[in-house]
Amino acid sequence: MGAQVKLIREDSLRVVEDGYAFDVRLNWYRSLPLSSVDIVSVKLDGETISIDQIAFEINEHQYSQAELLERCEEFWFVQDFAVLHVRQPGKVVTGEIHTLEAEISLRFPYMNIGPGKFLINVTQFTSTQVAH
Repeated sequence: MGAQVKLIREDSLRVVEDGYAFDVRLNWYRSLPLSSVDIVSVKLDGETISIDQIAFEINEHQYSQAELLERCEEFWFVQDFAVLHVRQPGKVVTGEIHTLEAEISLRFPYMNIGPGKFLINVTQFTSTQVAH
């Protein structure tokens, strides 16, 4: 059994103008187009966040889940962290301790397992952090 991948970067929870944000890493050995990324779920202290309140930031751009599906020519590089922005102003305050949970699904466009079907890898991780 392999080691669990730390999907959520330690000590990355921070308060931003429109809510809070934290960093996530790519759980694969190759870079992938953004169209291969699905944000399955994000929770704060056990409460599920609506996908409409989440933006995925990479390469200095922010995208909704629907917009990610269209980004087949832009890549998430293995060495780069992406940022999940949650638009919930006031929900997280600097100095508070919160438990984050993220689940991200990756589709591998070069690993066809049937007509129109591709290999999928789902990673879920929980991290308790102090907001900065």
